[in-house]
Amino acid sequence: MLTSFDAQLRGRVPTLPPVGAVIERDGAVVRTHYGTHGEVDHGPLPDDGLGALVARQVEAFARRNEPVVWPVYRHDGDALPELLRAAGFTAEPERAVLVRPIGTDTAPIPGVKADWLSLQRVAELAGGTGPHRRPFAEFLADSAHLDRAAEVLLDGDRAAWLEAAGEFVVVGGVTDPGFAGTLAGHAWNRPDARFLLAEATGALREAFEAAGLREITTVTRYHRPSPGEPARTRPVRRLFSEPEHDDIWARFRERFAFRPDTREFPGITEPANSATWYVGDAGDTAVDRFLDTIYKGLRESVVDGEELYWLDWHHAGYRFDPARVGGAGPRRPGSAFPGGDYHSYLTRDLRLGTFGHPWEETICVFGDLRTRIDAELTAALGKPLRRSEP
Repeated sequence: MLTSFDAQLRGRVPTLPPVGAVIERDGAVVRTHYGTHGEVDHGPLPDDGLGALVARQVEAFARRNEPVVWPVYRHDGDALPELLRAAGFTAEPERAVLVRPIGTDTAPIPGVKADWLSLQRVAELAGGTGPHRRPFAEFLADSAHLDRAAEVLLDGDRAAWLEAAGEFVVVGGVTDPGFAGTLAGHAWNRPDARFLLAEATGALREAFEAAGLREITTVTRYHRPSPGEPARTRPVRRLFSEPEHDDIWARFRERFAFRPDTREFPGITEPANSATWYVGDAGDTAVDRFLDTIYKGLRESVVDGEELYWLDWHHAGYRFDPARVGGAGPRRPGSAFPGGDYHSYLTRDLRLGTFGHPWEETICVFGDLRTRIDAELTAALGKPLRRSEP
């Protein structure tokens, strides 16, 4: 069981990285940079060069000004904890890692995968309990809004959140020890899931052990602060079912009279101080040039710390800080090119942005952004189809 745990849950780069995160590998170590904090993950480490390995991780997170957490398991040995303490890490209390085969009870537990109000209730319950293996706020941000590999359960005033990885269903957190037996007995609707895994201490550990889970190792999380004040928000946040996403779309439709149609153009009432260019026959060089121009213009047109939205009609959108994406940061969300559906970059107050029309094959640029990059876009794409003067 311990061998399977190490092979399936430790030191692996996920197929779908967390939204807005950067993942880097350094030998056996996998670093995840969230922008607000960082995490270290690894399987067995070599004895040779262990001190230098620790020093490289400290430097990497300090360079990004991220506090870091480093989980160390009992079977990792004694050398690593000593090196971490010497490097300025402090330890949380030790927790047991507990496992049992998946239960057989097929009775449904209330799930809240798409219910925003219920998720808020889980967040309230999570905030008053813990510590949890994965804080609920991080779970929501990392789970691509609860796809098939993640599940949130709510039963009255008891809640839990779980993620599937390999043969394991991992309890990220549970707010009430009384819920442990229900989780242990539940049959998960995943054919490859064989084992339930939880971390616990105190009353929660007793409850899981009473439900049949057994210790395979222990874990101690070591923490090191960032050199300065860390960022409070991640560089990128995915949006879909939240009120914030509905609000920005509602205001966009009202402000620009958005009217999707495959034949009647344009798709919006283009605002003052806008210009619209045809991009349908632009070659790769011209497209790259116009995209670079737009992204550079967006960064320069917003004030420090101001975030942007990228909207994709009938799909998930994103809110992001343009100064913290690209380069060494996470990838910039979306694209300004109108490929496949209506795409827009917008400030929250809708004062500037872009609107890409997939059927007309055009890009409308408006506000101070248009003023800033008009000449460069015209050089890349030619004369605009339409202009609406200030």
